Amino acid sequence: MNQEELINAIIAEVKRVLALRGVVVSPSSGDAPPVAASPAPVAMAPAASLPGALDQSIGNRDMTGKQVITQRDLEGIQANSITVTKKAIITPLAVDYAREKGITITKSANAVAATPGAASQPLATAALAVAPDFPGDAMFVSKFLASKGFQVRQFTGKSYESAVADLAKAVSSGTANFGVCVERTGMEGPIYANRNKGVRAVHCRETLDARAARVDIGANIIVLGSGSNPEAVIAGFIGL
Repeated sequence: MNQEELINAIIAEVKRVLALRGVVVSPSSGDAPPVAASPAPVAMAPAASLPGALDQSIGNRDMTGKQVITQRDLEGIQANSITVTKKAIITPLAVDYAREKGITITKSANAVAATPGAASQPLATAALAVAPDFPGDAMFVSKFLASKGFQVRQFTGKSYESAVADLAKAVSSGTANFGVCVERTGMEGPIYANRNKGVRAVHCRETLDARAARVDIGANIIVLGSGSNPEAVIAGFIGL
């Protein structure tokens, strides 16, 4: 095979490959027009079955009849957005879950009246541990949480350290939606609580601290010292 024959063979092979891929190549003089092979049909999976696909038809879920929205309320719902009342309490774990799953939460001024005879919805649970040396009114914290629709579960132990450890286990296991530690300095709680896997405890003094703790590091336990503003911190933490 001389050089010209080799070049013609290479050109013919290139044209053959392009034709198989559906590319029309203009024939050179003396060549027969190449026949473009029809590309094989590509099987497409239904959109709903593709990984990460979002079925836009599932729409919105109306939860304006609920006063407290927990992670359990959002688990398994077939919706990419929910509507709640402006006064509804959305627990920190529910906020995290909605962000992770791409669920948009919209607050509405309209509330749906409760159905007569319907069973009352379960309250979200806040875990509470109070140091024995706290100089302020620790009862204020539990009363404030209760007034916002939370069931308060208080932890006590042989020591404040053991009480915080039990509180941290409840939060990390999901039996409590979030935790509140009340103490003199605000330094002990984070040390004791953060020994537990899945716990992020932060000492907060004001609303800005609490909101930053939730948004920036995903804290699930707040620690109040004697210099903290309990109402402002808790309100900022739970998004009131």
